[in-house]
Amino acid sequence: MQSAKRYLFIGLLAVAAIASLNVPVAQAQGGAVATIPFSFSVGSTQFEAGDYRIHTEGFLGSILALAKVGGDTKLSLLMPGVSNNPNRGPYLVFHRYGTETFLTKVVFSAAETYDLPRTAREKEILAGINSGDQVEIPVGSAR
Repeated sequence: MQSAKRYLFIGLLAVAAIASLNVPVAQAQGGAVATIPFSFSVGSTQFEAGDYRIHTEGFLGSILALAKVGGDTKLSLLMPGVSNNPNRGPYLVFHRYGTETFLTKVVFSAAETYDLPRTAREKEILAGINSGDQVEIPVGSAR
């Protein structure tokens, strides 16, 4: 049990060191492009650090399409959300727990904000710890 607590403490310290990342983005049409400097999860899919194109598909933009530049597109369900900062440009919100990071919100504008449902893994982690850190990454429009 001590080693698990130590691992969690070290992980949270590492997260605190990089919890507020600002990443330059490229302007583009039809969605957004972001450089994400860490690996992360969306649903049950793991993504490596890299440049990603992000846009919505389906009825009322209910599906998130996320593709590594030059790679395959992965889809995930979205729920309507609320932007906490309506005067800010597009951005992504990640929640980080130790060494695991989850994409939790996509904000294109105050009127176009989406939440991603918590995964089983994120719920499992939350059941075992008090809190995680939130990381926001600004995005630009897709070309």
